[in-house]
Parts: sequence; C-alpha cells; structure tokens
Amino acid sequence: MSLLLRRIRLFFCSSVVSTVLWASSTWMVHAQTLPQEVAEGIMAVVADKIILKSEIEAEYSNWLGQDNLPDPRMKCVILEQLINNKLLLRQAEVDSIVVSDEEVADQLERRVRYFSSMVGGREKLEEFYGKTLAEIREEFRPQIKEQILVQRMQDKLSGDVSISPQEVRQYFESVPRDSIPYLDAELEIGQIVVFPEVGALQKELTLDKINGIRERILKGERFSTLATLYSEDPGSKQEGGSLGFFGRGEMVPEFEAAAFRLKPGEISTVVKTKFGYHIIELMERRGERLMCRHILIKIPTGSREMEDARKRLDSLRSRITIENTPFGDAVRLYSQDDETRSSGGMLMNEENATSRFTPEQLSPEIYFGIEKLKPGEYSEPQPYSSRDGRQGYRILFLKSRSEAHLTNMKQDYPRIQATALGMKKLRKMEAWYATARQKTFVRVHPSYRDCENLGFVKK
Repeated sequence: MSLLLRRIRLFFCSSVVSTVLWASSTWMVHAQTLPQEVAEGIMAVVADKIILKSEIEAEYSNWLGQDNLPDPRMKCVILEQLINNKLLLRQAEVDSIVVSDEEVADQLERRVRYFSSMVGGREKLEEFYGKTLAEIREEFRPQIKEQILVQRMQDKLSGDVSISPQEVRQYFESVPRDSIPYLDAELEIGQIVVFPEVGALQKELTLDKINGIRERILKGERFSTLATLYSEDPGSKQEGGSLGFFGRGEMVPEFEAAAFRLKPGEISTVVKTKFGYHIIELMERRGERLMCRHILIKIPTGSREMEDARKRLDSLRSRITIENTPFGDAVRLYSQDDETRSSGGMLMNEENATSRFTPEQLSPEIYFGIEKLKPGEYSEPQPYSSRDGRQGYRILFLKSRSEAHLTNMKQDYPRIQATALGMKKLRKMEAWYATARQKTFVRVHPSYRDCENLGFVKK
C-alpha cells in the first residue's frame, strides 16, 4: 500500500491509531512475543460487538502510514484499544448518546474534499482508491460514526478532570531524574499581517467577470462545469465548486447569510467577501445544515497595491515600536489575518499544539526573518501568503527564545501541566476500562494469547 493511500485511510479512520501512539511507548517495554498470523475472522468479542482481523490490519497499516517501522507487536496494542473503543461504544448506547447522520455526512465530506484536493480532484481520488465516491463514503461511514461516538463518550467521562498546581508539581517530582527530557532551543513567534487595498478598477473588472458567469448559468450552462473552468477556489473547483455540508458559524458571515436565504436549486446574486466575489447554489438543506457549491473570482492586486501595503505595514511597525504598544494590542488594532488573530497573533505549531517551535521546525523565511532579533523586537516587512491564497505583507515578532535545557517547572510549566493533566485523564479512563471489563464479556482469539497487555480477557 502506498504512503499516500495509507495516509488517506489514516485520515478517514484515525481514532485508534492516535490513541495507540501514546500507548506504544509503555507497552513495548513489556511485549515479549508477537501475535500469530491467522485466517480472516473474528479476533475478539466484546459483549455483542466483534472485532475483525481486517480492522486490526487496517489500523496497523495506518500506524505504518505515520512513518513507523514495521513491528507486529503493535497489533497487541491496537487490539487492546479496539476493545476499549467497543466498551465505550456500548456505554454510549446505554447513555443514549446520539450522532446524527448530518454530522457523519459532514465529516465524510470534509475528508473527501481534503483528499480530493491532494490527489487532483474527486475523479482522481476514485481512480486512486479504486472505488466510487459513494462506495468510499459507505465503507467509512460506520467507522466515522464510531469515532465520533467514542470521542463523545471519552469527553463525557474525562472532560471534567482538572489539575491543581500542587498536582502538577507532584507529577513532575515523581518523574525519575534520568527520564526528564532535554528540550531543544525553542522560539515563540507572532505576526501582524496587512493585505493590499484593492482599487476601484480591479473591483469593477472582477464584478463584470463574475456577473457574466452568473448570466451563463441562468441561461442554462452547468454550474459545476463553469466552477471547474473559472473558480479560483482551489479547494472546490475540481469538485464542481462543491463545499459539502456546513452549518452556521462555519463560513464567513456574508457568504453564510446569502446561502441560508436560498432555496434548493436557487442561484444567489453576487456575494462579496474578503476572498472576492462568489456565486452560490444551494444543492440541499438538512435542517440547519446546507450543501452548497460556489464559484469564486478573486479581485487581483497589482504591484502598486502591494507596495502600498508594504509601506503601510512599515509605518505601523515604526509606530508600534515608538509607542511601545503591547504586541497583543497591536494585533487587535492592526492585523488583518483572521487565523492568527484568534491566537493573539501567535503562530501555532501543529506538531505539538503550542506556540513553541524549534529552529528546525521553522520555514526558511520565518527563521531568517527573526534570526537576528532579540525578544520583543519586530522584523522588517516580508511577503506573506495566507492559507486561503491572499497575498500581503507581515512583520514577525519574537516573543521569546529559549536555549536548549533540561525540562524544569520555571520555564516549562504549561508543557508539564498539559502532560500531567493528560496523565490524570488517562488514569481515570484506565480505571473506567478496568471496571467496564469486569462487567462485560470480553474474549480474544487464541492467536493473541501471548499479548501480555490482554491478560484481562478470556482466551
């Protein structure tokens, strides 16, 4: 199986593998032997639920898809987590936790849309996967629903867990000194972004273009064909402009307001948002969730507008520095980048869900932009491209720079607190699993009899 196909499967069905990652580090210390290979069949029974060999193999393939080396012992860990998930599903049924078809359809559509953009469109995804989109959705629908139920049940069981500063300190002091990690040098970086102001002529020409496209649709040309030909939204154009299902609060206000006024099959007037001009067609409505497609035409910006934006940001940089404006206030007053405004202007590291980066994790333009800065200083303006494709300029702010050091409470309290809270939640879940296992019939196939972590079940 290719790496991309593994990642596609991982993205569709990631609940077990993500949990396995934390479990693997503790389990591998105790694993002695490997599960024997057997023919396809039932590998475990949990009350009225079964776990198939194919499920274990799929999750193992997902694990390999995260660049791990082959290690069949991981199958023991995977089976244990699958058993735990079945226990959670059974409890979710008892507690009458409901997941709507719309929620499942929305998750499926998001994942289809994401991987369609990766491989070059929905037809490419079908060709790559060897199945139609309908077949792909049907294959993964039960697994997506299980993922949502499991997560919802976990949140219900451990969501109220909190931790005090004293408990954080006790946790840190309980870690053996030779197990305290040595942390690389880290940086915290923020940004203030401005985008160019668009001239009246560019707006007029863009509006003429999209009105012309709308007239062609009203005269009978296919919306999806024109979206594929002309839309400037790379995430949807290869899918005929389809955005899948979305609810209130998921789109920018102007787009959302126009979409919710439409009737199925109706075409909107031209809608202006920060991205440009849109035409929207409502394809289907399910309660407060809509399925739409759209055509986006962006308003072009020339070199003069870009240079004006650079000069404007340079002036803002001087004002902020002279007036000693706190960075958070400067972001609130001046930054036009919605994504980082929500985090107080700070760049977030997707690998560790914090604002801390090692130098190796930074892109070259960011690293060289802040290389000579001292904490509290701003860079010169540099070109910036947002995730939605808008071009502008940004100044980088170096909030902190730490040297490589041994983890300690003074410098790393938020990190230690998050780890301690995670461990406390884990202990609560482990206690719940132990109790649930005692009350539930659980049996595994003899081929897993040597998995020491499964000593709690009947073989």
